[in-house]
Amino acid sequence: MSAVAVERPVARRDLAAELRYDRDVVLVVAGIPGAGKTTLLRRLFPDGGDGVRVLDSDHTRTWWRRYLGRLPYRYWRPVVHLTHYARLVRAMRTPGPIVVHECATRPWARRLIFRAARRPVHLLLLDVSPAEALAGQVARNRRVRPSAFATHCRNWQQVLRRPHPQAATVTVMDRAQAARLEAIRFGGC
Repeated sequence: MSAVAVERPVARRDLAAELRYDRDVVLVVAGIPGAGKTTLLRRLFPDGGDGVRVLDSDHTRTWWRRYLGRLPYRYWRPVVHLTHYARLVRAMRTPGPIVVHECATRPWARRLIFRAARRPVHLLLLDVSPAEALAGQVARNRRVRPSAFATHCRNWQQVLRRPHPQAATVTVMDRAQAARLEAIRFGGC
């Protein structure tokens, strides 16, 4: 098992205005539902990322909503997840940087990402309290079932304690630190 470097900024002077990675990598932006993953990705990659492939399940949900939007989301959620992971695996076959929106609280999903990547995988963990995450869900009008949210929160603690052993780097940020992040750059991008 290889060692994983965990970066946890501890003071304002430690905060980087931008994160830099090599060009041909996967960056997993992870956190519990409501942590601010989609908000961060929309802010930093508003036009899809200038050569960066951004895979957010929200894009998949929006696409399926045209066809299944009349049904309650709980009935078509599995289709969204299956489509998202299929797109993710397909994207891993193409060169260039890939940014993945993922809660990372499902061990099988983490294994899938690392197996399919065939390149270095970096983790950016947005560590927020359950109360902050619930407020984020309310702000976006997208609530996760209480039992599912409790499971995400419980599993998130395990992710923080033991990030994936194959992660090239692990960076942990709270919401305020993520809000100060000005850019994520990849190689020549």
